[in-house]
Amino acid sequence: MGDLVSVRPTCEFYFDRGMQAFERFHYEKALTCLQRSKSLAKTKDDYIFVVCQLAICLESVGNYRGAVIALEEIPSVNYQTHPELQYFLATAYAFFRADARELSISESLLTK
Repeated sequence: MGDLVSVRPTCEFYFDRGMQAFERFHYEKALTCLQRSKSLAKTKDDYIFVVCQLAICLESVGNYRGAVIALEEIPSVNYQTHPELQYFLATAYAFFRADARELSISESLLTK
């Protein structure tokens, strides 16, 4: 029998696993790992970085509302030091609004 190797879960460990899953199009696994990574982040910068990647993954599965919610968890005082947050949030809002608009158009066409 082999030796047991203990694994101490860290933000980086789950982030790396999440990104590997994302690159292989295993989005549900990627989302799970990135959520865990977010909860284990020790620094503000790590937290912000993970949330941005999580938002991208959420957008990839069509969960634009989830991407907006995740990004809005980050206080706006961080926009000065992390201007990419504004870009990611603007993109998430654009997808979310477009998705809602398309749904409204589809519903109106189906009821005619």
